[in-house]
Amino acid sequence: MTFGSRFVGTTDIDGWRIKTYRVSPASAAMVTAARRSVAATLPDRPDRVGAFGVGFLVVHLTECRLLAQLNWWVRPDELYQHTFAAPPDSPASLAPLDTAAISGICELAIAAHEGGAWRRHVIANPAGPDIETYLKDVYLGG
Repeated sequence: MTFGSRFVGTTDIDGWRIKTYRVSPASAAMVTAARRSVAATLPDRPDRVGAFGVGFLVVHLTECRLLAQLNWWVRPDELYQHTFAAPPDSPASLAPLDTAAISGICELAIAAHEGGAWRRHVIANPAGPDIETYLKDVYLGG
């Protein structure tokens, strides 16, 4: 099976700006369901937990389930993550996993890009953190 990753936009989710990626064959409806499901797990106020109010979501339909990984940046070099899963035919039932979860190669490639973008534009930027440029720096790989 061939998988392709695609950036599908940055969305405001309850005040958080979340870059969203879709790994085929995940559908647009699955991405929409994932955005709805993850909103409740983000902290209410990013500024109170040392977060920047930005992160990224990866939605991937695997051979046996729909996965959604929500990642957000905290204190300036920590990446927090929640992973959700649902049966492929029931994307609205995405629920947080209570077991250990790892990423597939598609998710790891996106996370590697996002980590590099965060380092370039926020942590190591000589002019200071540039969140807007970070949000524009998206993974374009396949």
